[in-house]
Amino acid sequence: NIRSLQQVQLLSQDECVVVQVNADWNFSASVNLSKLKNCAIFNANIDHPAYGAAIKDAWNVKSVPTIIMFEYGKEIKRFEAGLSFKLNEDTILREIKDEINDIQLRKLR
Repeated sequence: NIRSLQQVQLLSQDECVVVQVNADWNFSASVNLSKLKNCAIFNANIDHPAYGAAIKDAWNVKSVPTIIMFEYGKEIKRFEAGLSFKLNEDTILREIKDEINDIQLRKLR
């Protein structure tokens, strides 16, 4: 879990980072990202007093949960919840795993 604004600013610079942005009131709708491998996984809370507003603005978060995937600081994939404030976990995990595989292949080239 993210603990500071500095961590927020630095975390997306790694090779592969997946950040799930959610809120206290919607925690039950979080996607279980722990199954992902070869990528740093973080959970961010837009209600956190130290960095919540900064994340919302910097990453243009309009609904929760929102999952953003970064490759060396560049956003490469985004999943946003609709009116239900939920995401399809199976679809998201499959698409993120495909992106991780693509990152690994680019690294080998």
